[in-house]
Amino acid sequence: MLTTNLDRASELIASFKQIAVDQASEAVRTINFKDYLNEVILSLHPKLKKTKHTINLQCPDDLVLNLPAGAISQIFTNLIMNSIIHGFDNIAQGNIDINISADDTLLIIDYTDNGNGVTKEQLAKLFDPFFTTKRDQGGSGLGTHITFNLVKQTLSGSIEASSEPGKGLHYHIEFPKNMPKPLFNQ
Repeated sequence: MLTTNLDRASELIASFKQIAVDQASEAVRTINFKDYLNEVILSLHPKLKKTKHTINLQCPDDLVLNLPAGAISQIFTNLIMNSIIHGFDNIAQGNIDINISADDTLLIIDYTDNGNGVTKEQLAKLFDPFFTTKRDQGGSGLGTHITFNLVKQTLSGSIEASSEPGKGLHYHIEFPKNMPKPLFNQ
């Protein structure tokens, strides 16, 4: 049992280190998308373990892409943390569904939570810098703004959000499946 737990701790530490390196880098690297998202979700375990919230990931097992992994990590960290902090405020058992699909050129992400949702007025400001519903509790209002910029600028994609109060929040994100790896300077 000790060996099993030490192996698990070692895997967790390696995963945390890789995600920390990725978040500080815009380097394009080859990743198995499902495995990488599972690592991101695992890195958020300390925030989830005291809750009854669940994350359901549907993603092809063989989806291997060339992307800036750090952008992917930051996007999903921001989305999941926003669901936990804002969407599931006063909700004991929230669900997050992440559905990943791809066509010939695009990666398609549908992210949905069953949280509190937002009003039409809040939805219009969702991606604005410094917009938060938790200013008095230390919210910076930068999570969705950073996510928007990563999708639009870093990944050359699109992001849309839809919501109604009491009906959760849905993000639809699309971006090119593969980005060219930069050539080293010669």
